[in-house]
Amino acid sequence: MAQGDVHQDPVRPAADGALAGLRVVDATGDAGRFATKLLTEFGADVVRIGRGSPGLPLAEPAAAALGGVADWWYDGGKRRCAVDLGTDAGVEAYRRLVTAADVVMETERPGRLAELGIDYAEVSAANPALVQVSITPFGRTGPRADWLGSDLVASAMGGMMALTGLADRPLNVWGRQAYNYAGFVAATCAMAAALSARSTGRGAHLDLSVHETVTGSIENLFMQYFFDDLLPLPKVAPRQGALHWLRAYDLAECTGGDGGYVMITPTPTPDLLLEWMISTGAGDVEKWLGLEPGELLLSVDEVMDAVRRWIHPQDAREVWWEAQERHVAFGGVLDIAEVCANPQFAHRGFFADVLPPGAAAANGSRVSDRAASGQPGPVRLPSRLVRWSDAGRSGTLSPRPPASADTPLDEVLASWAAPPTEARNGDTGSLAAAASSGHDDDRRPLDGIRVADFTWVLAGPSATRLLGDLGADVIRMQSEEHSTIVNSPDFPYYFVWNRSKRSATLDMKHPDALAAARRLIETCDVLIENFSAGVLDSWGLDWETVHEWNPRLVYVSMSGCGHDGPWRHVISYAPTVHAVCGITHLTNFADRGDVGPGFSLNDHLAGFAAATATLGALYARERTGEGQRIDMAQLEVGTYSIGPAIVRQSAGVAPPLPQGNRDGIADHVPNEVYAASDGFVAVTVTEAAQWLALVGLLGDPRLDDPTLATERGRQDRRTLVDSVLGSWIAERTAVSAAEELQAAGIPAGPVQDSHQLVNDDPQHAARGYWQPVDHAVFGERTVDAFGGLWNGRRWEPRLLSPTYLGEHNFDVWADAGYGADEIAEGIGDGLFR
Repeated sequence: MAQGDVHQDPVRPAADGALAGLRVVDATGDAGRFATKLLTEFGADVVRIGRGSPGLPLAEPAAAALGGVADWWYDGGKRRCAVDLGTDAGVEAYRRLVTAADVVMETERPGRLAELGIDYAEVSAANPALVQVSITPFGRTGPRADWLGSDLVASAMGGMMALTGLADRPLNVWGRQAYNYAGFVAATCAMAAALSARSTGRGAHLDLSVHETVTGSIENLFMQYFFDDLLPLPKVAPRQGALHWLRAYDLAECTGGDGGYVMITPTPTPDLLLEWMISTGAGDVEKWLGLEPGELLLSVDEVMDAVRRWIHPQDAREVWWEAQERHVAFGGVLDIAEVCANPQFAHRGFFADVLPPGAAAANGSRVSDRAASGQPGPVRLPSRLVRWSDAGRSGTLSPRPPASADTPLDEVLASWAAPPTEARNGDTGSLAAAASSGHDDDRRPLDGIRVADFTWVLAGPSATRLLGDLGADVIRMQSEEHSTIVNSPDFPYYFVWNRSKRSATLDMKHPDALAAARRLIETCDVLIENFSAGVLDSWGLDWETVHEWNPRLVYVSMSGCGHDGPWRHVISYAPTVHAVCGITHLTNFADRGDVGPGFSLNDHLAGFAAATATLGALYARERTGEGQRIDMAQLEVGTYSIGPAIVRQSAGVAPPLPQGNRDGIADHVPNEVYAASDGFVAVTVTEAAQWLALVGLLGDPRLDDPTLATERGRQDRRTLVDSVLGSWIAERTAVSAAEELQAAGIPAGPVQDSHQLVNDDPQHAARGYWQPVDHAVFGERTVDAFGGLWNGRRWEPRLLSPTYLGEHNFDVWADAGYGADEIAEGIGDGLFR
């Protein structure tokens, strides 16, 4: 479907897609809707019984009749069934649904399902292959298990706001990214467990903590804290606007032309930027020419100041594009209208326009034609997370509108009449072999899956770390030439992001490298890489060739902008992507434009997305017998993560603008961070009962105004609400204020930095989140755990990060069919180096 074409597809069970036939009960509120959105997009038959905020209203009446911004973004394509767990009939309906389902995704408060007799222990007796993912703010156990959460609170308490914002103004990233984190992990784990259940007949229960998931995926936060003895960086990483921890990325203002901001950096080849600056008359930069990257970092503050001065009088768009033409990774900060007009997105058909049911798509007319003729307009959405080589049969489905009516329970059950899971087994290959061998006391859902990991830096390694944590045998493929700084086993960054992996070396410049790579790849289930577009092709490892070697291989490519289109060669690191995809523009205070995320958020999002897509493709393979190629553009992942902004831009809602900590999807009030006597506190009110509790707690008569009982009324008097609540919190410590608010039933939490998360967070301590380890290179250290309990158990890392390149060469290459003498010879002549 070309971008801009009007698309209409009624909500019905999908016959195609990677997860075709997977039956999912969606009992989630806002914290889990993104997880089930992903499963729906991949082809699962998702039946929604939960409820969440509809979000901001749409202007188009036909579209608005189906719900608000949140409904269109999260719930399109799901069937809806009326199930009220507050009634005996609803409990029985739930029991019948989950008895026929493969997966249940739920966000009920800890203990509620058990009180009703329908928690995993009870329902799995009738459906042993059932997978249940329980997403809660802080996990089902521990002293804060009953605390309420919101995306803002999760970001504050989990560590995102420790790095994002200004020193005196913590800022949440736009688009509910804490919930996106949890959604990605929940969907990945659900598919992994369902895939395992196909071969074993045994389901699983995952107690997934949003708090833990967020804490475990913040680039440098704990690297700095736990390795302060080795790094010339502050132990407690600060909020410092857009300035990256390496200090080699930052936003700079341009005053020429129409003004604006540009993400500046000397990467990837500093001399190219310096020579360009010299050619325009910039003085006193010659002294940095020819320095190695490590040497340049010693003078990085001076270099960045020189770039800021040089760029300041220029036009932001012109300097951005000339930089890219010169192979310098600048990125212009685009607003959402500019994002929607991106020619790369148009070329790759990234957006789709979806009509409400009953609004005829006359002759496939385009959006502009419909508007001119006065027909109801469609809603524009990102059309997919990634591109699949077999998109229709075993990939992703086109976006669909939210359901216009409930599907009767009996109709759902009739469509789910076949026995769940085990009756639809396909060829489970290595999973079946692994089910009865090894790790019986530590069985994980991806045991038996082998991954050839050709990734580097953060986006790719974070994806393969998750796959490794889930049990996959991840083989980190590197060469000595390309393993410097953060890609070296003796650097703390590598330690943090490369656990659960074996290390093997292969020099792709060696004449025998391609043959060796083939022998390895033929033993693997997945190949994943995040080099620039075309690099693996140049090595002879293109999809077509590799697919011939191993037709069952899932091939995941994580390039910056995708492998085709006018921007396919644009250089993009996470800060560049933030600027160009719309995240930076929206993650700002109304009076600023130079903040944005304070860490490489999109690298984590891309890593999660790659792991999620990998599981979808593995699940599809059991039905089709073949692997496929996943073409991920990290730029698209960034814009997908703020999908509600695209809905708002297209559907007559106020265009999204930078507005600090306001929730841009539903605009709950309050939803803000307030200064306490010793820090900051995040507070959100999403329900009428929470507002009444807040009014009672604060005891300020100005809040008794009945117009404030509605969200709209509070939006109109936001300043009053913030003033009263802010004054109350200012008289208390952050922790005491949060405790009082939580005791009253109001989502709240302190903004926590790395020191507080490690030393003062009772929930992490009680659930054993921080784990002591002893590493051969770094000695005694602390690592974070996987962000949840699997069947009630806290996993420990099976493998710490490799201690040196090629540590597992003899084992890995033996698995590929090489003898010990051949491996030793290969190491000696530079093949395995």
